[in-house]
Amino acid sequence: MLEVDFVICLTLITFVKSEVCQKLSACSCKTSDGVVDLSALQSFTNYKGPKGLYNNDWNPCIARPCGTLPNTGVSICQTEVQKPGVKVSSYINGYLKTASFTGEVGKNLVLHYTGDNATLSGGIKLRQSSISLICVSDSLSNDFTVQELKGDVDYVFTLRSPHACLVPNPGLSAGSILLILFFVAVVVYIVGGILFLRFYRGASGVEMIPNYEFWKGFPLLVKDGMVFTFRGCKSDTTYSQI
Repeated sequence: MLEVDFVICLTLITFVKSEVCQKLSACSCKTSDGVVDLSALQSFTNYKGPKGLYNNDWNPCIARPCGTLPNTGVSICQTEVQKPGVKVSSYINGYLKTASFTGEVGKNLVLHYTGDNATLSGGIKLRQSSISLICVSDSLSNDFTVQELKGDVDYVFTLRSPHACLVPNPGLSAGSILLILFFVAVVVYIVGGILFLRFYRGASGVEMIPNYEFWKGFPLLVKDGMVFTFRGCKSDTTYSQI
């Protein structure tokens, strides 16, 4: 009985595979179903954070300089807000070549960058930036916001845009192909089984249904499996079982 319960428990456990969007370029990534492409976006400039102390620029696809710094190849640049008689400083919070994608499209897709090192009181830390890409398919605008500072030099942004949505591949997706194969297999199983049992074994009536005894008892197996799962995959060893 314990072995049967163990098999039922393992059968009921489902593993959901998540598909990370694989990088194609600094501003695009792909899954088996399509592509997310930010190349149509223009540069976002002079976006202030919650405290209004810095202007933040984001160049999604084309590398640019950052203020008066000699470095090129910059995607995310931060510059102090101009004050009368004070020289402003700029900081590189993300190089274009460091762009990487994590998460799933439409759920938690994030574009990551790394920039220069920052010398802080606690030591040297790497400047980093993360942009949450939120799909807004029914909008024509691109809403870029500076969210917050995580840690000392970890910056968080959000882009709400139709360009953050998945553009499907032409033709059938991988999920559609799997569904078609599944239903074809079901039809072959039922029709082929009926023909085999009818003409090879001479069955008639419900006996022509493939694996009739199994399917007849299947609801009870599902019930036993659900009860076993809600018990934490433990057998009922009480005397009520006898």
